[in-house]
Amino acid sequence: MASSVIARRYASAYFDVARDDGAVEKRGEDLARAAETLSNGEVVGALGNPRLAVVDRVNLALDLIDGVGESARNLCRLLVERNRISALPGVLEQYRILADRARGLVRAQVTTATEVTDSLRGLIADALRERFGADVEIEMSRDPSIIGGLVLRVGDRVIDNSLRTHLQQLQASLR
Repeated sequence: MASSVIARRYASAYFDVARDDGAVEKRGEDLARAAETLSNGEVVGALGNPRLAVVDRVNLALDLIDGVGESARNLCRLLVERNRISALPGVLEQYRILADRARGLVRAQVTTATEVTDSLRGLIADALRERFGADVEIEMSRDPSIIGGLVLRVGDRVIDNSLRTHLQQLQASLR
């Protein structure tokens, strides 16, 4: 099963519990703290080490995230028991998407070749607001290698309208 599907399932279940408890923000903070601690390469290696008993791996994880809320601890326990702790950063990302959606917020990453004027940024925000029917938070970045146009990422969707991609497609069609 693809890691994004796994992450989405765990995030969805965790989000449902947080929403039912009215603690979406708090549970998100707990999950972020746990992910920050347990996503270190050495920690992931230790928690996935088959030579350690599962109970020892679980205890190690819980010791490392002492002070994190019980729901996040339970989720981490489950991920360690099922040898899926490496999915934790993806779970956090998917949880944030669900929490944003519940608040009526869409986060978009827009990559352009050059600096974008405030007026163009406003036009992009308006178009996204209309398309998704939600408030939009835009993170702008520059990548001169795309030559022109833009690359838009919203959640797990990517719309690549860059000149680089169009030239690559043209080159491929001429072969």
